[in-house]
Amino acid sequence: MDVDYLRLATYGSATLMGAYILKKMLFAPNLDSIPAIGPSGTFSSYVGAYRYLVNAKAMIEEGCSKYRVFRVPLMHRWDVIICGSDLVEELRASKEEDLSIREAFNEILQTNMTMGPNILGNPYHISVTRVGMTKNLDARFAEVRDEIRTTFEDHLKLEGNEWKSVPVQATVMQVICRTSNRLFVGLPLCRNPEYLNINFEFTISVVMAAHMINMMPGFLRPILGPFLSPLKRYIRRTEKHLTKLVTERVEMELENGNDYPGRPNDLISWLLDVAEGEERTVPFLVQRILVINFGAIHTSANTFSHALLDLAAFPESVEEMREEAEMIIAKEGWSKESVGKMHKIDSFLRESQRYNGNSITSMGRKVVKPEGFTFSDGTTVPAGCFVNVATGPTHHNPAVYANPESFDPFRFYRWRLADDEGSLKHQYSATNLDYLSWGHGRHACPGRFFAATELKAMLAHVLLNYDVKLEHEEVGRPPHTWFGAICIPNRTAQVMFRKRQFKRSMDVY
Repeated sequence: MDVDYLRLATYGSATLMGAYILKKMLFAPNLDSIPAIGPSGTFSSYVGAYRYLVNAKAMIEEGCSKYRVFRVPLMHRWDVIICGSDLVEELRASKEEDLSIREAFNEILQTNMTMGPNILGNPYHISVTRVGMTKNLDARFAEVRDEIRTTFEDHLKLEGNEWKSVPVQATVMQVICRTSNRLFVGLPLCRNPEYLNINFEFTISVVMAAHMINMMPGFLRPILGPFLSPLKRYIRRTEKHLTKLVTERVEMELENGNDYPGRPNDLISWLLDVAEGEERTVPFLVQRILVINFGAIHTSANTFSHALLDLAAFPESVEEMREEAEMIIAKEGWSKESVGKMHKIDSFLRESQRYNGNSITSMGRKVVKPEGFTFSDGTTVPAGCFVNVATGPTHHNPAVYANPESFDPFRFYRWRLADDEGSLKHQYSATNLDYLSWGHGRHACPGRFFAATELKAMLAHVLLNYDVKLEHEEVGRPPHTWFGAICIPNRTAQVMFRKRQFKRSMDVY
């Protein structure tokens, strides 16, 4: 009986898999009119998919050198890549019912399963991120500044004039997570190691679960996907830390409304200002806090890790940025407004993000228009396909960026000086058709204004308080790690820190 059952299960699985492959061959969108980078056969394309996994940068650059629209193979689909500002503008201006960012986000991260169907069904946290954090950052800036200072001190533990080697990513992750959560949930929770680890792990778990779900045949995803989702597990773990706090806050709102004296000015309050119905319950508020941390921590941590490595690798820019920060802080003190005036630090971060990038593609959309989406050059991308912009080649376009393969820390500072009327378009948080790190248009990163201020304050703090250098200066900057289109700062990279030997004493540092 056992042998018969095993044989039946084997035949059944083979039949289902055969049916899936047949369906994929017969009913997959026809992309023959769009040139492919690498082999494009039903089975040979998997060779290209492996190449894309380990060397996406070269494939995207090859495609942009030959075509304005092309496709690259992933293990479970083809992605269409566009090059050129005119096509990027068409994508930016497209309607959600034609090219959907929500559908793309949902499928890439399998959001309905890994984060919950309400996240995209009712994405009110986006307005909270865009408006609440940006509007209230000035009032909370002293706390943000305090957490940056305290976290660096806690993790560096420097004595005297010693140089100390520290892991870049691990240190930066701590600073970003503690600083963000000082704003989100406040003291003492923002310094709780277990709570911080939950937020570190959640992002990795979501990405891994989404990757595994996407590798499954479509008919198996809704069956097996929920078992792979980390959401319930992480909500339970986070509730241990947040239930009492959130319950008290909800009860205070019920008793006193949302404008009572002493109401905390934090993420929980900003969520309660907008949340309705079941979204005002503990599990749903905890879920939103996890998701906002998902967006706030890892991308910013990768960005600042790149910047810290660039600071150590290109020390010739240090003194000019220090002088700028010293002058502004001595005159105005620490505030969101004073940090906003640090234009050279702003330029350094913008150039670091241009030069390195967190991904070689961006602005992903899924074609949901039944008849497909047609660009002005006549290329039609069928329904169900994904479209991405080639961010890397855009940021290294010599027609826009002189010597694009060179790191020029004050590139954007000079552009601001030369363009008085439009100087804001060159600031760190600005987006345009030639600078796509934050996306572009109405779907650009909603938290970029908070992130830009946070990262500028962090860089100013490092400049004013520490000397930094590469651990192995003779070798140079450690190479990036690539996973598909994603660019990750070298995971083992170390940077040497020591206390800065001040020329004069300034307690405000």
